Amino acid sequence: MKRLTLLGALAGVGLLPWVWEGAALWGINLFIWGLMALSLNLLYGYTGLLSLGQGVYFALGAYGAAWSVIYGHAGFWTAVGAGILCALGGALIVGWVSVRTSSFGFVVITLVTALICYLLALGLDSVTGGEDGMSFRAPALKLPGLVLPIQNLFVRYYLALGALLGGLGIAYLISKSLVGLALRAVRDDEIAAEAFGYNVFAVKLFAFVLAGGMAGMAGAVWALSKEFVRAGLFQPFAAFVSAQPDPDPLIAVLLGKAGTLLGPVVGTGILLGLRELLGSMWPPGYALAMGIVVLTRALFRSA
Repeated sequence: MKRLTLLGALAGVGLLPWVWEGAALWGINLFIWGLMALSLNLLYGYTGLLSLGQGVYFALGAYGAAWSVIYGHAGFWTAVGAGILCALGGALIVGWVSVRTSSFGFVVITLVTALICYLLALGLDSVTGGEDGMSFRAPALKLPGLVLPIQNLFVRYYLALGALLGGLGIAYLISKSLVGLALRAVRDDEIAAEAFGYNVFAVKLFAFVLAGGMAGMAGAVWALSKEFVRAGLFQPFAAFVSAQPDPDPLIAVLLGKAGTLLGPVVGTGILLGLRELLGSMWPPGYALAMGIVVLTRALFRSA
């Protein structure tokens, strides 16, 4: 029964843009930012690591893909791979330092890293495009016997859907494996996990790097779909200060319940709905609603 329900849901999502073309753009945002929320859920929900700088790896993925096309004339899959590798490399460097610290120190390091990267991106505007950003022409998506222009809305829709399904597949396999058991053990009690023989540093570093890679994949797909990158992707708390805010992954995880498979995607959908509803009626209301979510979750956790 569950398999039939899942297949029916997948069929519905796959056919949605053919039934209602206006839903395609909304779906692209849901899939990409849902994947971004999944990456943070792997850290916070499964491992207990609260990162305030996950956007750094999204931005590294976006810029890695863009730079490979602009300067290296890379093909589509090479560009996606370059974006993921940039994010993995950045996550490995930051994670090697940050996961050694206490929980408070980890939060501070991830936030400071995001601030430093944002300031560097603004200062190196000849390379990053700064606030104005950089536009480029994305290469065609090549499949066996097919050459699909990324400028086509339907191609972008199914590309983003495929990326999200890939992220969900990774999260599902990890949650059902011994690796997932190790992540939850570290989340629940690091001292007890170490006493049972787990290498806490290695477990946390693995989660951090994998989450960075997932965020980088989301960023690469975002950049190739938009054919644009901007320094603001590095900015922490951009969802609270931007005139056209993207869904904040932390709020999405909190809304959809951390540590669940589909919760972050559901939370992202709620945020997108709130953005559409409040963006035209009362723009400050979106940031206010997210602030209320954070305060409410904090009060319930401390109660």
